[in-house]
Amino acid sequence: MSSFATPLQMTTVAAVAIWPLAAGLALVIWTRVRAAQHARRLSHVDQSVRGMFRAVELQPTPDRLALVVDALEERDAIAAAAAGGRRQRTSARV
Repeated sequence: MSSFATPLQMTTVAAVAIWPLAAGLALVIWTRVRAAQHARRLSHVDQSVRGMFRAVELQPTPDRLALVVDALEERDAIAAAAAGGRRQRTSARV
């Protein structure tokens, strides 16, 4: 034991020096717990969304929807061909 300080003084100095470290450690632990909770919530939402997409994917496509999709794809192909033809005519004029 030191003859310069009483045990009470040493305990006081130790408490003053240690409390910021304990507060920092508590903050780190609290942050990690919150991050883990957030990750669990995101995982749950992700699984729900994946399940929803699997359920939709397993349903058969209605015939009318298939006709609409075909018509949209055909329109895109015609528009692309027309745009390509315009580019060729424009470059031939120059």
